[in-house]
Amino acid sequence: MAEHKAVTAHGKEKDVAIVTWLEIARQEAAQCWCDPETEDRVMDVALAEAVAKRIAAWMDTAARHCANEDFYRGLLDQTAAHLGPDVFKSDDGSIQDSPIRLKIPELVAQLAATA
Repeated sequence: MAEHKAVTAHGKEKDVAIVTWLEIARQEAAQCWCDPETEDRVMDVALAEAVAKRIAAWMDTAARHCANEDFYRGLLDQTAAHLGPDVFKSDDGSIQDSPIRLKIPELVAQLAATA
């Protein structure tokens, strides 16, 4: 979870990242009382809020994972651009617009062996 904190009107700290996702998470938590196996129960608002906070934390984790994945993919592509034309060539000989990331370790190993 995020380390940034926001202070609410009541003086309590809330995790900013959780607040970002909380409204959507509340909607998801509330849907639990609409499932066929639970639709006969009265919604427990405190329980729904507790579940929503946990859902929001997982949503934040997923969003951070995606951002990190994009960042590291970009680093691999920048590195691959220095490995020559073979990193763009498929096994069938066709040339791709973006590097074939699977080839990066092999081409780096070749460079290291000749260094």
